[in-house]
Amino acid sequence: MTLSAEQLFDELKQAIDRSVAEESFAIVKSAAEAGGMVGGEKDENVTTLEYQYGYTDSTQAQVTLAIKSWDTSSPGQMKPDRNKMTIELIRNGRIEQSHTDSYED
Repeated sequence: MTLSAEQLFDELKQAIDRSVAEESFAIVKSAAEAGGMVGGEKDENVTTLEYQYGYTDSTQAQVTLAIKSWDTSSPGQMKPDRNKMTIELIRNGRIEQSHTDSYED
């Protein structure tokens, strides 16, 4: 069964909430891939991990997912990494819904 953009958005929103609760963006990343989203890791960088995923349903509605994890430390400091996840539901070029959450580990 193919998911509508709205269904996928709702599933990813729940996955983001679980990712924050369990401090693991791998949860939402796996949900995106299981939901049929295409994409993956963006440019490799030593201090930042970025993933971009996209999905278009039969009505041409789109869902995008952006995951970013980066080191907040400065030289000589040990600070936690910040992990941010954002999903958007886009229809006719307009963002209808958006959900962002983050955690530090």
